[in-house]
Amino acid sequence: MREKMKPLCLVTILSILIQQSYLKLGADAFSRDGFVRTKGVQFSLNGYPYYANGFNAYWLMYVASDPSQRPKISAAFQEASRHGLTVARTWAFSDGGYRPLQYSPGSYNEDMFQGLDFAIAEARRHGIKIILSFANNYVSFGGKKQYVDWARSRGRPVSSEDDFFTDFLVKDFYKNHIKAVLNRFNTFTKVHYRDDPTIMAWELMNEPRCPSDPTGRTIQAWITEMAAHVKSLDRNHLLEAGLEGFYGQSSPQSKTLNPPGQFGTDFIANNRIPGIDFVTVHSYPDEWFVDSNEQSQMEFLNKWLDAHIQDAQNVLHKPIILAEFGKSTKKAGSAQRDAVFNTVYGKIYESAKRGGSAAGGLFWQLLGNGMDNFQDGYGIILSQSSSTVNVIAQQSRKLTLIRRIFARMINVEKWKRARGYGPIETMWRAPPSSRQQGSHIRRVREPHRMITLVRNGGRFRHFCTASVEKRASLVSNQLNDQLKTLVGSGKLRDARQVFDKMPHRDVYSWTTIIQGYIAATNYDEALLLFSAMHVDDPRVSADSHVLSVALKACGLTSNFPFGESLHAFAHKTHLLSDVYVASSLLNLYKGNGMIDKSCRLFSELPYRNTVTWTTIITGLVHAGRHKEGLMYFSEMSSRFEGLPDTFTFAIALKACAGLRQVQYGRGIHTHVISKGFGAVLDVANSLFTMYTECGEMQRRAAFSMRERDVVSWTSLITAYSRIGQEENAVKTFLEMRNSDVPPNEQTFASAFAACASLSRLVWGEQLHDNVISLGLGDYLSVSNSMMNMYSTCGELNSASVLFRGMRCRDIISWSTIIGGYSQAGFAEEGFEYFSWMRRSGTKPTDFALASLLSVSGNMAVLEQGRQVHALALYLGLEQSPTVRSALINMYSKCGSIVEASKVFKETERGADIVALTAMINRYAEHGKSKEAIDLFEKSLKVGFRPDDVSFISVLTACSHSGLLGLGFHYFNLMQDKYNMSPAKEHYGCMVDLLCRAGRLSEAEKMIDEMPCEKDDVVWTTLLRACTAKRDVERGRRAAERRWKEAAIVRKSMKSKGVIKEPGWSSILIKDRVSAFASGGRSHPQTEDIYSVLELLVSGAEPLRYGCEMKRDSWSIQIL
Repeated sequence: MREKMKPLCLVTILSILIQQSYLKLGADAFSRDGFVRTKGVQFSLNGYPYYANGFNAYWLMYVASDPSQRPKISAAFQEASRHGLTVARTWAFSDGGYRPLQYSPGSYNEDMFQGLDFAIAEARRHGIKIILSFANNYVSFGGKKQYVDWARSRGRPVSSEDDFFTDFLVKDFYKNHIKAVLNRFNTFTKVHYRDDPTIMAWELMNEPRCPSDPTGRTIQAWITEMAAHVKSLDRNHLLEAGLEGFYGQSSPQSKTLNPPGQFGTDFIANNRIPGIDFVTVHSYPDEWFVDSNEQSQMEFLNKWLDAHIQDAQNVLHKPIILAEFGKSTKKAGSAQRDAVFNTVYGKIYESAKRGGSAAGGLFWQLLGNGMDNFQDGYGIILSQSSSTVNVIAQQSRKLTLIRRIFARMINVEKWKRARGYGPIETMWRAPPSSRQQGSHIRRVREPHRMITLVRNGGRFRHFCTASVEKRASLVSNQLNDQLKTLVGSGKLRDARQVFDKMPHRDVYSWTTIIQGYIAATNYDEALLLFSAMHVDDPRVSADSHVLSVALKACGLTSNFPFGESLHAFAHKTHLLSDVYVASSLLNLYKGNGMIDKSCRLFSELPYRNTVTWTTIITGLVHAGRHKEGLMYFSEMSSRFEGLPDTFTFAIALKACAGLRQVQYGRGIHTHVISKGFGAVLDVANSLFTMYTECGEMQRRAAFSMRERDVVSWTSLITAYSRIGQEENAVKTFLEMRNSDVPPNEQTFASAFAACASLSRLVWGEQLHDNVISLGLGDYLSVSNSMMNMYSTCGELNSASVLFRGMRCRDIISWSTIIGGYSQAGFAEEGFEYFSWMRRSGTKPTDFALASLLSVSGNMAVLEQGRQVHALALYLGLEQSPTVRSALINMYSKCGSIVEASKVFKETERGADIVALTAMINRYAEHGKSKEAIDLFEKSLKVGFRPDDVSFISVLTACSHSGLLGLGFHYFNLMQDKYNMSPAKEHYGCMVDLLCRAGRLSEAEKMIDEMPCEKDDVVWTTLLRACTAKRDVERGRRAAERRWKEAAIVRKSMKSKGVIKEPGWSSILIKDRVSAFASGGRSHPQTEDIYSVLELLVSGAEPLRYGCEMKRDSWSIQIL
């Protein structure tokens, strides 16, 4: 009996031990200690799946920096843990300003850092992981702007917030901040941040954007550099970029999902960067689509989430967190907010239960009791029971259940393996062609060789690896041909499958697949493959072809650090002497704006050919260094006469156009003819452009193009518009439509510009029909030109409809619509569009601000003008010549000539002719003729060359002061010294000056002798003077000529379809501008206004009758 009991006891003991082990494994599965890792498309904690179901609370450090407020932090974490939340995202930044973390670069506020210490310690106590963000894209808490301001204060030539991503000093500030945060010693937990598993991940920036570079290359290079920096300091924690999920050039088909605006990010390319461990996406349909209804916003949300989860799963192969989402209760009720939360959580759950990439969501934002000042409409207080809180808790329970299921499956598998069930080795099925029933292959690495074991019926047979490789090499040519065919036909996914399964890859295989990814604009994957070539296949050595391809990818993706590494590799492997590698390096450096480095590299090349010469010349010309480009061209032509080809001649002619060097251009033209390149379209187009830019358009007849392409036609249309022959431009467009060459987007942009200059609305509408029929309406250049045409022709409704229908808008789009409404006097609409632009994240330009300042001045709304001035100061645009002159005009038109003068004096050292002229003109208008003349004289003494507008301003000042002699002095000065022909505006000032002096005969004589077109203005001036001086005969002649000129003007306006806008006035009441035109009845209070007017008129009638009786009595006495 005892002998029988022994096995039973052993089984019992083993069962207990296994059960204890199983329970331990289950405990490990739900322990929150340890660093979070990634495993495929999922997060992993202690070897088990982990889901980030949590919240945003940007305020944690800020509130905790005040010890008296820390109970709010503890209560918030306690409630979050009670509701099953596992992750909190918060800021590790507050740069400059009020209660900063960083006073200045490297100088930290210990109180704020201790606040962050406390928040992390409380998160640890309640089992919640933390995601810390290093910087902000926006001005709140300092942001990019604060870093740029710091650099500017130290002498760096930075002006734009986007210089944050490129300036070396700014990047050093940011890197030092990262190091300071990672090395921080937590005063509560006594653990350095870099060693603290409570921190789940670092975030490079909250919602990085770079609107100034819509290609995404600036952000791509910045993330690449900063990800490498963070990983060099900390390998424990995960890293994410903080992106919102906007698609870019690497996935053009997905860009249609983006909300309106330019962001400068690329969801696919940015998240492919090595070092970025997981993906983020933000979702705010209620903010991105303010004018859309609830149904449209929810449809967008579904498409947006589906696309990103699928791309994270199938393209990026990384986990994705929906890092910000929510719904403001200021705009909708709790039911609408619950719908958003249910949709987001539903997408996460459906993906997670299948083991997919959706690894969690963080709602915006969690608040505690007594935090009303942080309430932005999105805040959720968990202790206050609500339907949304129930949705959050339900999601926590669902994800916990999924995690338990996966943990149990893993524990069962571990238990089976511990008992000896199932294979421990990784098994691969043999290829179908060689696999027998039940056979498997297993690869085992021995100390000196690799053998392949094929199991069949429980027995292994050994095959020498060398023989397998020999058979693979026999079919490599066939597979390479198949690979090339698939890549050439655009079937990159199929090509990658063939490539991955190839038993033997040579340098041709690698080059083909890398070229395929470059053709598909997936440059990061191309570079990863090039790196993998040396790791996976060390026997494959890179040749000049694959190296030049990799350098091309570096140039296209602005991955300059990788490119420099390849330069060193080329030098080490002696491939730098190859002209293809050299040309690729030259392109890389010039593409990154390092033209001087390109020149140094070029001077060191042992061998140069046409490609290298043309590359360096092109780089210099594109950098605006036309003179140096022509010097290189001269050296090339003199030393290697046969080298210049058509591309070299074309770029040299472009340099001549840039320098306006027509003589040098004619010399190149001679060489072109001698080499027989005159009929080549690229050269012919460059010749035409050169002569046009040099003001010799008539010389286009000196060379004939046997055929014209779209560039030729477009250049001709543009040239006509540039020299003021817009009607010829339109006629040329019609000729082009009758030819076999279809117009492109640039052609239509030039044609619309011509119609706008002519104010020919009918022609513009016909062009619009052409655009629709050719399907070119989605091109930004076309849409922007159409908007400008409609705005110029007074059709603002059409411009607005066009703008609202645009899928994508750039800063030109916004500036055009804002400028259109502003120039037409619609201040309120102009400011509304401007506010919309600011909400979209687009940074205003000087043109947009100048438009708003102009309308503020025209409508005399000083307070709005001051607000725009403040914004210009904030954006660093106050020194722009356009904004400076607009500020001067705005303040003076609003009656504040003192403030206008102050603006001018603040910029007097850097004043330009535009600001100078504006100030002179405004002094004259305000009766300060002496100040205007003094300023003009001062400008002449310091070397300013006045333009025609400057002379109009000073002549106006002379006219207002009656300075006849000085007026004639300036009138003669502009002709004798500055070789300017007076226009009708200058003659108008002189006529007014003569009339004010009572010299009417001289004024009439000057009008008759005017070489330019006479208008009714000069005759009106003379007529008024004749009335004042009682010169009846001369006045009769002036009146006849005035009506004659007015009739001519009206006839011209009618023929062009121009309608004269009626005069209007405006008034500002309670921040609302009301405009009134003669006979207008569009105001909502029209009836009340007309009733009051009738009362005023009826009350004034007796007074008017009395005044007329007195006037008649006075007239009788005079007679």
